[in-house]
Amino acid sequence: MASELEGMTVVEIKDLLRERGQLVSGKKSVLIQRLEEYDSEEIEEKIEFNCNNCKSRLRIPRSFQGLVTCPTCSNKQNTSEVHNTSDSISTDITQNQMSLAISIIGIVLGILAIMVFFSAFTMDSMCPEEYRSTIVVDGEEAILCDSDEMLWETKMADRLFYSCCLMVPGSLFLTIMGYSLRKEQRDIGTATIEKEATTHSNNFSDSKVAKAIQVAAVSFGIGISTITAILAIVLIVLFGIVIYAIFSSGGGFFA
Repeated sequence: MASELEGMTVVEIKDLLRERGQLVSGKKSVLIQRLEEYDSEEIEEKIEFNCNNCKSRLRIPRSFQGLVTCPTCSNKQNTSEVHNTSDSISTDITQNQMSLAISIIGIVLGILAIMVFFSAFTMDSMCPEEYRSTIVVDGEEAILCDSDEMLWETKMADRLFYSCCLMVPGSLFLTIMGYSLRKEQRDIGTATIEKEATTHSNNFSDSKVAKAIQVAAVSFGIGISTITAILAIVLIVLFGIVIYAIFSSGGGFFA
C-alpha cells in the first residue's frame, strides 16, 4: 500500500483523503501516513454526516470525540451533535424494522389460520381413521363414521376454534400493531435532514414499499377477520334454524 501511495501525486493522495473526509494539509509523507492510518482503522465503525456549512460528506470513527474540521470549507463542527443525530436515526430504523417484522408475522399467522381452517374439513379431522368403516350401497362403497364423539369434541371443532378464535384475531392484532408502531421520518431542521434522507433511503423498512406492505397487511388482517365474523354469523343462524326446525316438528326433543 505504501509503495503504491509513494508513486501517486500529492493531488491524487489529497483526493483520496477528501473522499474519506480527512484533512488534506501537510507534506506528502504526512498525507500518506494519514491515509494509511485511516485505512488501517476501517474495521472500526464509522459515522457519515454532512458538514453543516457546505454540506460536504464527512466520515469519522464512532469513537472519535471533539471538533471535526471540514477539509473543504474548514468549518468546525462538534461531534457530539453528530453522535446524537446518528443514535436518534438508528433508533428510528430499529423501530421501523421491528414494526415491519411484526406486520409480517401477522400476515404469516393469518395465512396459517386459513390453512388450519380448511384443514378442519378434511376427512381426518371430521372422522379419524380408527372410526371409519365402509359399506356397499348400490354396488358402491361408502364411508361411515362410527365415532361417538360430540361435534365439539372432534378435531374439526378444535381446528375451527384455533383458526377462527385465536389465530385470526391474533393476525389482526399483530398487523394493526405493526403499522401503528411505524415511525415516519421527520425533518429535524438542520443539515442532518440530508443525512437522514440518505441513511433511510438505504433501509427497506423505511421505504414506501415497506409502508405499502404494512398497509396491505392491515387490510389482510381486517379482511380475514370480517370473513370469519360473517361465517360465524351464518353458522349461528343455521344452528338457530336447525333448533327451530327440531322444536317445531314433532313437539321438540321430548315428543
